[in-house]
Amino acid sequence: MLRPTLLVLAFSCALAGTSYGQQPSSTPTPAPTTPAAGQTAPGQPAKTGDAKTTPPASNVPLTAPVITLQGACPEKNGAKPAGCVNQLTREQFEKMTNAIQPADRGPVPPEMKRKFAAQYAKLLTMADAAREMGLENDPKVKEIFTVVRNQVLAEALNQHLMEEYAHPSDQQIQDYYDKNAKKYHEVTLQRIVIPMSQASSDKPKVPEEEQKAFAEKIRTRWVAGEDPAKLEKEAMEHLGMTTSAPDVNVGARRAGSLPEAHEGVFDLKTGEISQVYSDPAAFYIYKVVSERQVPLSEVKANISQTLQRQMYNDKLQEIQASVKPELNDAYFGPEPPPSAAPPGRPGMPPGVMQGPRPGGPPPGAGPGPAGAGAGAPPPPPNAGDSGK
Repeated sequence: MLRPTLLVLAFSCALAGTSYGQQPSSTPTPAPTTPAAGQTAPGQPAKTGDAKTTPPASNVPLTAPVITLQGACPEKNGAKPAGCVNQLTREQFEKMTNAIQPADRGPVPPEMKRKFAAQYAKLLTMADAAREMGLENDPKVKEIFTVVRNQVLAEALNQHLMEEYAHPSDQQIQDYYDKNAKKYHEVTLQRIVIPMSQASSDKPKVPEEEQKAFAEKIRTRWVAGEDPAKLEKEAMEHLGMTTSAPDVNVGARRAGSLPEAHEGVFDLKTGEISQVYSDPAAFYIYKVVSERQVPLSEVKANISQTLQRQMYNDKLQEIQASVKPELNDAYFGPEPPPSAAPPGRPGMPPGVMQGPRPGGPPPGAGPGPAGAGAGAPPPPPNAGDSGK
């Protein structure tokens, strides 16, 4: 019985999940049937020139029913069955949908709102029938209620933490920037790439020592002032390669954007040329053309996102670390070897409701605490604190 219950939970979040992906459509909306002169089409607001029209929903009083279940809740012994619902007002419906879809996510598209209402009406009908059969008192159902309640509370905690850490203070952002100043040291680079010689049917592989000596000669000539683009082309021709030489202009880079073995480049001063780096594919030589310290104003938004994730993850780890679950191996068997964590929220078992994410760290997560896995608040596109 657990699986159908979790499907109900998933349904309760469908409104939020589907509205996230709503994009303006490039397909024109079919024109409605033209009403008679002086009339307005059903469900359509009156037009007032080019001015924005009032959404039809706002014309419905808050106390007016928006969902009516005809034939539901027949009276028995002069009273309506306890818990039975046959009507939802606009106020009740919007209170429910606003809990699922926070206002900061934007308005719910009318077609999605109607679809949700139709499905929810079916859910109410099924729930009323279940109550009439006494299923809410079934011991199995009560056990499921307990699990579901804990799942909802865990999800509420996730959302609460996201909201709590959604807006780092200017001082927190400044402190992070000062503490990580090296992250925002940016250098503009040129690079010569000398591919490794590979053996072929018509020529043997050149010994690695000989290839390294050639790369060192190219570096020496660059230090002496020769044009790096010409040196790159010469290196390609030396290897007998007919493909176009790569562009020597790498552009602006910061620490962490190059292979780890090449990170020493960021310690060079303007005009300096690096040692020869190598990997199984090629040799690499860099020159620092210019450098600058990226101002806080350029990376403030990205630092804010980084802090949101960091504070969220730190708090979540603190909560999770306060309790250490111990499972009885004699009952559950030995712990399986580590594997990729299944999708889900931190602290939540697979399959639990993936509710709305009000405010806070936007969807994609950076490194999180143990157990957070893929569920920590994910970063937005181009996230991180690169400021790019």
